[in-house]
Amino acid sequence: MITKSKLYNGEVELVFDSVKHTYEANGKIVFGVTSITGILDKPALVYWAANMAAEWFEKNVPLGTMIDEISRARIIEGLKTAFRHRSKEAADIGTAVHKYLEEYLNAGINGDPLPPMPVNENIYNAIKAFLEWTRVNKVKFIAAERKVYSRKYGYAGTLDALGYVNGELCIIDFKTSSGIYPEMFLQTSAYAKAVNEEDGTKIKTCYIVRVPKDGSEFEVQKDDHMKLNFESFLGCLENYKRQMFMKTIEIEKYKKKLKEAM
Repeated sequence: MITKSKLYNGEVELVFDSVKHTYEANGKIVFGVTSITGILDKPALVYWAANMAAEWFEKNVPLGTMIDEISRARIIEGLKTAFRHRSKEAADIGTAVHKYLEEYLNAGINGDPLPPMPVNENIYNAIKAFLEWTRVNKVKFIAAERKVYSRKYGYAGTLDALGYVNGELCIIDFKTSSGIYPEMFLQTSAYAKAVNEEDGTKIKTCYIVRVPKDGSEFEVQKDDHMKLNFESFLGCLENYKRQMFMKTIEIEKYKKKLKEAM
């Protein structure tokens, strides 16, 4: 799906391809915020994958099982792919959570009837906790799924929500992950800087709102170091640019060798 947004008083047309997850500003490819922060190590994912393998083994290999060559091969394959099956399941639930939140925000912003609560018990409990948080903190959303672009730094992205929390204008980013990690605030600080660059809007702070998909506890964290987080994001951006440059060089070398071999 292609989404086009007019930014900077119509001077910039930002095109987002949701299938390829790429951005173009006035026909020029620009780097996405999530791709940029994706270069950071995520050690939690290693432990998660290991846990998925252990769970698969416990479920599929009963105690005392005699393991022959065929069974051994099956077990090894199962251990290798266990995280993929759980990852797809988690992604599907995560997509459902994000879809509900997007429908809820848009309905509230546009004055339309709110969507019915989810049927899935885990999602229902998470959404219920989220709604209670919005009530207690007097949250008023004014924009959802807003596309942003920094002409100065050459990156683009999509923020989940813009709104007021206890009277302060904030960016609110929703996560369905198993925890809240520091690199998440690098993303939101980049969104805040792009919004300010485009129209002068000053974002007071950013919130990561974790709406868990696994029945764990609802969680919210506030960014108290926006300036430092944006500086860290710029470091990621420079490293990402270097990586893309080196990949381009390698591709050109490969094309040259291929041409010479023909």
